[in-house]
Amino acid sequence: MEGGGLDVKHCLNWSGGVAENGTRLVDHAARVLREMGVGEVFGVTGGSVMALLDALYLEDIEIYMFRHEQGAAHAADAYGRVKRRPGIAVATSGPGATNLVTGIANAYFDSSPMMAITGQVPTTVFGRDAFQETDIVGVAAPITKFAYQVRSPREAGPALRTAYRLAYEGRPGPTLVDLPRDVQLARYAGCEDTETAYLPVDFHKYRPPRPDPKAVRKAARILASSARPVILVGNGVYWSRAWGEVLQLAELLQAPVVTTLPGKNAVPSSHPLVMGPAGMHGRLEADAALANADTILAVGTRFSDRTVGRFGPELREKKIIHVDADPSEIGKNVEPSVGIVADAKAALRAILREMPALPARDTKFLQWLLEIRRRYEEAMKAWARKLRGLAPWKVLKALRQVMPADTITVTGVGSHQMWAEQHWDVYVPGTWITSAGLGTMGFCIPAALGAKIAARDRPVLCIDGDGSFQMTMNNLALVRDYNLPITIVIFDNRALMLVKQWQIYLYDRRIVATEYSRRPDFVKIAEAYEIEAVRPSSLSEVKKWADWSVRAREPVIIIIEIDNEEDIVLPWVKPGDWLTDAVKPPGLEDLDLVYKPLAEKEVTVHAG
Repeated sequence: MEGGGLDVKHCLNWSGGVAENGTRLVDHAARVLREMGVGEVFGVTGGSVMALLDALYLEDIEIYMFRHEQGAAHAADAYGRVKRRPGIAVATSGPGATNLVTGIANAYFDSSPMMAITGQVPTTVFGRDAFQETDIVGVAAPITKFAYQVRSPREAGPALRTAYRLAYEGRPGPTLVDLPRDVQLARYAGCEDTETAYLPVDFHKYRPPRPDPKAVRKAARILASSARPVILVGNGVYWSRAWGEVLQLAELLQAPVVTTLPGKNAVPSSHPLVMGPAGMHGRLEADAALANADTILAVGTRFSDRTVGRFGPELREKKIIHVDADPSEIGKNVEPSVGIVADAKAALRAILREMPALPARDTKFLQWLLEIRRRYEEAMKAWARKLRGLAPWKVLKALRQVMPADTITVTGVGSHQMWAEQHWDVYVPGTWITSAGLGTMGFCIPAALGAKIAARDRPVLCIDGDGSFQMTMNNLALVRDYNLPITIVIFDNRALMLVKQWQIYLYDRRIVATEYSRRPDFVKIAEAYEIEAVRPSSLSEVKKWADWSVRAREPVIIIIEIDNEEDIVLPWVKPGDWLTDAVKPPGLEDLDLVYKPLAEKEVTVHAG
């Protein structure tokens, strides 16, 4: 449906009063949501939104009562990523609305489709500092694709349809509709007026154009003549469902594939050309691939500083082909040799059609990267043997052995997230959910719940840290309330470990406000929410409890105790450094991440 192209015949009778008899405006709003396919919403009630929730109840739309609005927003975000359509977060005016802001910002940075609906004080007291009056549209405008306050009942239906559609149109992102309480309660009846389907918004401008043929031909020529092409995959590849095209082009070019942190969601880690994530806590072979490429084909990524380290001369020396659905991303951080504004799948298909026949490719660069991978894995095994407790990366590998391939894996934010970035294998695109752009602690539990609501037939694993977990653990109440059996693993180092790591390396070991006491006891927290909790002492116990959780369809909290003096996430590219300057794990101090093709000797290929 095009904006304004559909007229919905309804009538509105409103002179600033509320409905005494007949249908309320909120009843119509609930029907609009139901017609768009909304079957569930996430939120917290309040005086300015209770009428809407009442109408949703009458329309048989399920309401998931979160214990904090931030949790509702993260759940809607993750729901949208899994369902590929907007999740709905609902909150009252004032503090309810502002509590959504972190979750909305998270969805904005990670390009997730979600829609927030907020209650607002009556229009009659606008601007009078009424109880819980907050300009949430003004607050949310910089972190949404669309934010709109409904001032007249006839705008409500079009505003909701517009916000819902814009959340997924083109590059996904969050939207917000603000509904004043008197507008919600206005009488809605009759057939005298006409309600348009949408507000007057040009939806075409949100859709990427077809790939420019001239740019496509130039990109194909550059790739065909490149000695060391590398494909950098962002999460735009997931939204375009373009992983098949990425791998087809990679195989044609024998090009390594590296990903961003969110782009890990877009290609299977098991493919031999996929090197994994690059960046601040990327894998060594991925950092080396990106750093030594002569051409980078970047697809659906914004060239984050967390991916490339710095925007210095190293990048300017390379030929960059940048494909993105959002024209504002082309040239924003890195000036490309070729910029293609297009859907990722369409652009990659066009490039594949233009690729000439290629001679046999020199695989020395790829072999060099695979040798780095072999040494990296061997070094991590040796390091694990020296630790007093369970190594985080060994725990992740043990979990991967028992969790089904289609498990939706969600992380919090912290050192556990970076270990998972490096060592959790994604087998099925669309099964990796993390807070990448905003880095929101507290994301894991509510996001895992939202993912489970979106996919009740699939296992959901939440990999969290003790600091991140404590920020939203109150939402564990929903596990039993709504029968949402998720598997939770807490890496318990009693520290804000990534910050502490910076203090160790960059602040002369001055450990300030980053270490926690032993409180609370997570086993007792789990018991309070009627969830099984265990502290395994071996990897076999980790696997046993994770397997039990999946097979029995029961929730569990698996607490992994980690010494925060040993939990240093390596590799690590320090802020402002280039990828080849990464601090390496023990035993790899002699490993050079700079490729020297003239001096390169033949090496044995190890695909480990």
